[in-house]
Amino acid sequence: MYKSPVAMADTEIEGKRAVVTGAGGFIGNSVCRRLAAEGAEVVGLDTAEDSAGRIREAGATPSFCDITDREATARALDGAGLVVHTAAIVGDSGAMEDHVRVNVGGTASVLDAAAAAGAERVVHISSVVVYGYDDPSHQDETAFRRACGVPYIDTKSASDRLACERGAVVIRPGDVYGPRSIWAMRPLELAKAGQMTVPSSDSIMLPVYIDDLVESIVLALRRGAPGEAYAAWKDDERVTFEEYFNRFAEMTGGRRARRLPRRAMGAMGMAMEGFGRLTGRPPPFTRHAATLVDRRGTVSAQKAREELGWVPRVDFDEGMRRTEEWFRDEGLL
Repeated sequence: MYKSPVAMADTEIEGKRAVVTGAGGFIGNSVCRRLAAEGAEVVGLDTAEDSAGRIREAGATPSFCDITDREATARALDGAGLVVHTAAIVGDSGAMEDHVRVNVGGTASVLDAAAAAGAERVVHISSVVVYGYDDPSHQDETAFRRACGVPYIDTKSASDRLACERGAVVIRPGDVYGPRSIWAMRPLELAKAGQMTVPSSDSIMLPVYIDDLVESIVLALRRGAPGEAYAAWKDDERVTFEEYFNRFAEMTGGRRARRLPRRAMGAMGMAMEGFGRLTGRPPPFTRHAATLVDRRGTVSAQKAREELGWVPRVDFDEGMRRTEEWFRDEGLL
């Protein structure tokens, strides 16, 4: 049973200079918006200069550099009191060396820059992928898997370990969904194309709505213990990936998700990767995606609840209602 440590005084956010990496992305942009609302002086760091408008709309000042450039990152974090590191290569495709360079090397660069700046608190955004996919039990926060050869999983795990060792507070989000999420946009595209597929097993999703995730990040900034990691997902609901994908089928009026054996899904992903190389287009599904939707067990979020005081408030039905409403407002349905 997890035992909460003695509570420490909260770190102030209002008036602090807060740097958010990956500020043009889904999670980073949402964090910028929330920290600005909390009264922080927010700097939104990103590589893509065309994200400047989104960053400004979130109430942050845009700043641009590649986090793998140590000197540029040090300049960007100069004077930072708080740092939230969300920047990463996310997804089931891409070369291992690129994931290592950005997800591991970039994290080391940000941690070095934050230390040089004398930042009071650094929050690193990891993922529940560090717990693996094959253990059918309800794991606690100390569980950690070995490398499996999937670039995203292996490099998020390596950067997670590095961040903990360097004294950052680590948040391990579940499957983050909501408007603009990759976990919403990709299933919508697949549903429209009639290509949704799930493993034959009842694979388990660990859903967390974006607003609830941002709340956990803010709480981690305020009172997270340095070097500690916290899983963040709505652990009082059980949702399978099949149920999740079929919500998109209902939205689009399309075919429900097809069940296939894991090995067959992997073969289908490899075929789509080959077709993508021929056409120059990113494949809608890869061999590694079969792993990312075939989780067997769950992981405890008790530590975040008890130590951070985090309470996820958006249940699955409400989160999907908000997501569908945004799709319709954007003309995507």
